[in-house]
Amino acid sequence: MPETAPPREKSARARILIVEDDANTRTALVRWLEHEYDVIAASDGLEGLEIATTQDPPPDLILADVWMPRVDGVEMVTRIKRIEALRRIPAIFLTGQTSPVSMMAGLSAGARAYLPKPIDLDVLDHKVRSALRRV
Repeated sequence: MPETAPPREKSARARILIVEDDANTRTALVRWLEHEYDVIAASDGLEGLEIATTQDPPPDLILADVWMPRVDGVEMVTRIKRIEALRRIPAIFLTGQTSPVSMMAGLSAGARAYLPKPIDLDVLDHKVRSALRRV
């Protein structure tokens, strides 16, 4: 009788997908979070969408810029949330767009938080922990 591989254990560390088109911001976020979380980074919404829908296991949290080339953050999260298996992944938007209309679009897309740039890392840390506790 052939042996079967033991089931793969889920990492004890949460997986965070960072989707940010600015390379400096993306690098800073990765460095800030990688000590405590498994971090995957994408440079735009289309790449983020592909990663979120093909990674196994999928990310536990998405941090996304709103304004990006090809597919913006709101559209990316909206598409991800249409997929039943990914619907419960929390999203946090990071953006320079802080108008009420822009914030409502992000929250309507399913974001748990909408943080203005420049990002206060202590606030980001709090929002990340809060979102991951609610998963």
